[in-house]
Amino acid sequence: MGDEITTEDGGKRVIDSNGTEIGVVLDVEDGTAYVDPNDEIGGELKTRLGWGPDTGSRYPLRNDAIGEITDEEIRLRGEY
Repeated sequence: MGDEITTEDGGKRVIDSNGTEIGVVLDVEDGTAYVDPNDEIGGELKTRLGWGPDTGSRYPLRNDAIGEITDEEIRLRGEY
C-alpha cells in the first residue's frame, strides 16, 4: 500500500484523524485527488487544507496532508 494517489482512489471517502468523513474523492488528475467536501466540515479544517471559504464543488487534497491510503478510504495526518 503506497501513499501515492492514483486514479483508482476516485470515489474513496476522505476522513480526518478522528475518523470523521470530510468528503469523497471526485477524481484524480496528475497525482492530485480532488475532493467534494461534506457541507458540515468547518472553516478551520478547510483553512488548514488550503481550501477557500467559497462553496466550490471540488478542492485539491494536498499530498502532504495524507497520512494513509487504504482500500476504502484516505485518512488525513493527525494535524489535520
